[in-house]
Amino acid sequence: MSHPAVIKASALIHAGNIAAAESALSELVDTEGDTALVAVLDELAPRDLLAIMREYDAARPSVVNLLVTPRQFAEAVIMERLYAERNRDRLRAMVNSVIFRDDVDPDEFIAALAEKDLGLEVLADYLDERFDEIAVFKDHGSFVVTEEERVPRDEEDDAVRDDQFELPKGGVGLDEVRDGDWMELTWRLAHHHPDEFFHVYQILAARTRAAEAAAVPARPAEAGDDGAAAAERPGPAGAGAGAEEESAL
Repeated sequence: MSHPAVIKASALIHAGNIAAAESALSELVDTEGDTALVAVLDELAPRDLLAIMREYDAARPSVVNLLVTPRQFAEAVIMERLYAERNRDRLRAMVNSVIFRDDVDPDEFIAALAEKDLGLEVLADYLDERFDEIAVFKDHGSFVVTEEERVPRDEEDDAVRDDQFELPKGGVGLDEVRDGDWMELTWRLAHHHPDEFFHVYQILAARTRAAEAAAVPARPAEAGDDGAAAAERPGPAGAGAGAEEESAL
């Protein structure tokens, strides 16, 4: 049987009162401690946990976001991708509030998400607007390089097709990109989860190519196209013979 706090929180969530639901769960910390809340969150449906996590407010830290485990987090975020309206800013805020909180290892949360079906798609959604910087980082290990250091486009395409990825030596260190945001997540993904990083990069590269192809306008008809087309179209039966006879007359 579900814990009374879970029953109460779920009813409040379904009634649209997310703040009251979070308060009901937070009361457990005061009465039974952090461990009790973590156990109760295991009983909470991922969609209900997601409803609370989505209400993240930097000015009001959420006890739930502070205690959610990597597995619970991954299951909730997958629900976000499956059923919620896509909002990259909200996704980033929600992810950042959980995996970059104090006293946790962000890599455990990244690994838990990467192991899930659609987990790499979620990471690609999170990094969707940063493809250019990530492409530079993939090739150089840094987010900013000079034009002379950039990889030519054809070589970059070859790299996308290569299944063997290895981050270039050197580049920026973690302390230089520890922003609690997309740069740190990219660095951790590439250095600590290189296979997953490369798959995410391939997803982003494919999305970029598809967007570029969709943005190319249809080729306008050139002068003479209509005449050439008309010459190729057969005329009415007998038209050719009639024209020759008229010319002879």
